Amino acid sequence: MKLNFQTIILVVFLGAFGIAVIAFSGILSSGSSSTTTPKIGGQVTVWGVLPDDQMQLYMSNFNINTSAGYTLEYSEHSPETFYQDVITGLAEGTQPDMVIISSELLSQLKSKLYITNYQVYNERTFRDTHIDGAQLFLDKDGISAFPLLVDPLVTYYNKDILAGQNYVTPPTTWTGLQNSIRFFTKRDGKNSIFQTTLALGTDQNIDHLSDIISALFLQTGNPIISNQNKASISDAPTASDAPPTVQALSFYTSFANPTSSNYSWNSGLPSSLQMFLAGKSAFYIGRSSELFTIQQQNPNLNFDVIELFQTEGSIRPVTFGSFIAVGVLKSAPNIITAYPAATAFASKENIDVLSKTFSLPPARRDLLFVSQTNPYISIFFKAALSAFAWPNPDTASTDKVFRDMIQSVNSGAADVQTAISNANRDLQSKI
Repeated sequence: MKLNFQTIILVVFLGAFGIAVIAFSGILSSGSSSTTTPKIGGQVTVWGVLPDDQMQLYMSNFNINTSAGYTLEYSEHSPETFYQDVITGLAEGTQPDMVIISSELLSQLKSKLYITNYQVYNERTFRDTHIDGAQLFLDKDGISAFPLLVDPLVTYYNKDILAGQNYVTPPTTWTGLQNSIRFFTKRDGKNSIFQTTLALGTDQNIDHLSDIISALFLQTGNPIISNQNKASISDAPTASDAPPTVQALSFYTSFANPTSSNYSWNSGLPSSLQMFLAGKSAFYIGRSSELFTIQQQNPNLNFDVIELFQTEGSIRPVTFGSFIAVGVLKSAPNIITAYPAATAFASKENIDVLSKTFSLPPARRDLLFVSQTNPYISIFFKAALSAFAWPNPDTASTDKVFRDMIQSVNSGAADVQTAISNANRDLQSKI
């Protein structure tokens, strides 16, 4: 995709603004009047989780078109090893200046990031500028990172399977999905599933399992974070016999329960993505960023996309989203230049370029209301307004907690309430 960097000339102005911000924030010491203020310049090292090939093109154009006196050098790091890479870099003195991270890494890295206080960047301005889910980057002391993009969960669907059952439009609610199971789930003479409605219920062969469980809990109104800043999936005391999170987990596991009318998935089937790519699943819950993967791996698949299924009668739509943000390390070797570079990254103009480069929705409200000609991207933009995340203390550990919770229910080792209590205890021990 050809990048439009005509507005990046504004970096000169942003650099000057950044110096003022840095001075006001206290990054520069308030020496005597004769002390010379350090100048923006040199190389800024950037580590990030965004794909290297696209980012190298972006950085190359950025460096060519900016006259702010500095250059950016980008290096891709795996999300799975990113935190340890930063820790190793800090220990060896090879740490980057800037990081481009996903929201799943925020909790681990927050203590290493420079916090922009609210005197420098007004909290009201942040909330008005960014979508609600981006408030994850707000801290009691200030802003931990500047949101750029969001990758929301959406529902992909097989148009041929739906048309075969005279479905003109796909269901948009979980209730509607349940009502469609008898039409889309097919079994052979041995009662084995060879076509499914949707892959849910198990603890192993579901892509984005933790994201989906998070979305179900978030849709109940549970923010998965307590007032004490502890991860929590337990509901507040209620007179209901079935608290919302109990209902959510019961619903999820029912899809793998052979005695349930929702039964349409089991652990013997391929992964949820592979089942959808093979044309054997009516629906697939995945991220917006998977669009091109699906198109490339099965060019003949006749599919479309809608927002994630919602609870009947919900006040507002909710989905899970992974946010991409840019931050500056407190120990950045070139922090004087890194801070204005980060503010440049977070400008409206550059977020727009990044959004088009990666075909992902921006985290800014004003950009989300720009009309989109691509029919898929237009759905992704709508889903972004409903996207929320939570401060995951450790994605690998959380994945295991959620898988153990589901497995304990499916195996009969624990009832749903006990499984949630155990998972809640294990999550809180991670913070």
